Amino acid sequence: MIELSGDIPFLWRLSAESSEGYCSVAMVVPCPPETEIHDLTIETSVLSLSSDSTRSETEETLEWNQEDINLFLKLVNQRNISSNQPMTDTVRVDLTDPDIIDIIHVVAAAGFGVAFTSCGLLKQSDGSLPVHNFDVGSFASLNTLNGFKSCVVVDVEDDDVVCVLLDDIDVRSLDDFDQLSRHDLLLVKRLDILHPEFAESRIKPSGAVLH
Repeated sequence: MIELSGDIPFLWRLSAESSEGYCSVAMVVPCPPETEIHDLTIETSVLSLSSDSTRSETEETLEWNQEDINLFLKLVNQRNISSNQPMTDTVRVDLTDPDIIDIIHVVAAAGFGVAFTSCGLLKQSDGSLPVHNFDVGSFASLNTLNGFKSCVVVDVEDDDVVCVLLDDIDVRSLDDFDQLSRHDLLLVKRLDILHPEFAESRIKPSGAVLH
């Protein structure tokens, strides 16, 4: 259990994944050098497309930026509220909790993933569904050709919204993709964002690996 009250001592580690310039993304929690405990590493399913060919060939460590921290804390606090846990000045985080690991996946996807276009994936809004008031970190759902799918809003700019999928979307009917997977990024419009309760499920095991 880690208790967070100020700066979060979290790092991202980007490691070469392929010759096409992709890097795997893992979260690293450094341990004090005077201890014999190894740094904690949580692997994610997120791949980062590097614009720098040398970066994709070597391992790189980055500190979490403020956007990472804000999104992480907001999602953790929302989880605590839904679990009827009291709000405090500090946040206690169990990094072996599957829900917390899934939040880390979402934050990694928001920071390093490449957003796919939603063209042809969503049912056109006809105004019959209620408008959902949302912000960065809000849970939501999308009315896709395969039914309602869960997502988390991670970026909003004017009418454009970027969300992290929490469900797979089967898109074999389209020529460009076979499937969009959990933790992929999708670029949609404001009107596409619906209340999270429309989706069938919001909680699934993440399958992340701890080292």
